Amino acid sequence: MNNWQVFLNDSGVVSDQPHSVSFGEMPIDYPALLNMATVTPLVHQGLVSIEGPDSARFLQGQLTCDVVQLNIGESMPGACCNPKGRMLTNFILYRVEEHHYLLQMHHSLVKLTIEHMTKYAVFFKAALSDATEQYLLLGLSAALATVPSPQIKPYAAHPHKDGRKSLLIEEKRAKEIWQSLSNIATPAGTELWQLQDIVGGLGYVQAETTEMFIPQMLNLQSVDAISFKKGCYTGQEVVARMKYLGKLKRHMYRVFTTDRESPPLAGTPCYLPGGEQSIGNLVFAVRYEHGVEMLLVLTDEAANSQTLVIGDGQAATVTRQNLPYIID
Repeated sequence: MNNWQVFLNDSGVVSDQPHSVSFGEMPIDYPALLNMATVTPLVHQGLVSIEGPDSARFLQGQLTCDVVQLNIGESMPGACCNPKGRMLTNFILYRVEEHHYLLQMHHSLVKLTIEHMTKYAVFFKAALSDATEQYLLLGLSAALATVPSPQIKPYAAHPHKDGRKSLLIEEKRAKEIWQSLSNIATPAGTELWQLQDIVGGLGYVQAETTEMFIPQMLNLQSVDAISFKKGCYTGQEVVARMKYLGKLKRHMYRVFTTDRESPPLAGTPCYLPGGEQSIGNLVFAVRYEHGVEMLLVLTDEAANSQTLVIGDGQAATVTRQNLPYIID
């Protein structure tokens, strides 16, 4: 446990499971919190460091995003695929120094990503390591952008299209910056941030779903996480073929149901009532008011159904919600 985690625990944060925190808020509070200035410790996410003179060239051949277009201090979303075009992980990529990059992803994939990418890195002057404990990740709600704030200079930052912002802060400054932000914003837990991801149509891969989806299934082409002009990278042939020659049969949709009280696990298969063949999988889900909000990868037919069976449960009435972008 690093000093930041100890500090959070001493501050009275509630943590009923690893890599998740709460400040006492309940799902019934979420509608109001969605419109408030909030700050969230992103303890469910981790960091992979890639450093060395060949880092950019190495990453350019591994990731869906155009790494060489990234200047120091900038960030972009992307994904890392296997040769079959299936995502091991997706992430936010930061260029923090000339030859130093950081990948922000679900914590469960940090070790796996390092193991996978190290197999290719042996041909480059680039070293990979787990940098999770060296930094604090904070999520700022869109409403916080309208609140006068103290002068905070994070190590790096990523602006999300929905107005939120992720901050990357060196651990030595964690307490100072947390205290400054918590004076002007309401501290909020992991589930609320994940709910904002769902509303924003931002799905992510985790251990249960690694190598399950191609990038377009999570609509990554709609959030500028895929470059179709950069040239070759691992899995590129499959990703490009799907854009230019194929017809993708599954996309990610936002769905709400009041027929469940607890969210199903990531990767849970979905079925049409009476059907035995899976028509999709759960990306992730969270509680919301008196139901559950979900991101699901579904066939187009299933996405138009008002009833779905999620896992081994009973058929649930579902409502398809809007996404803030057009699915290409």
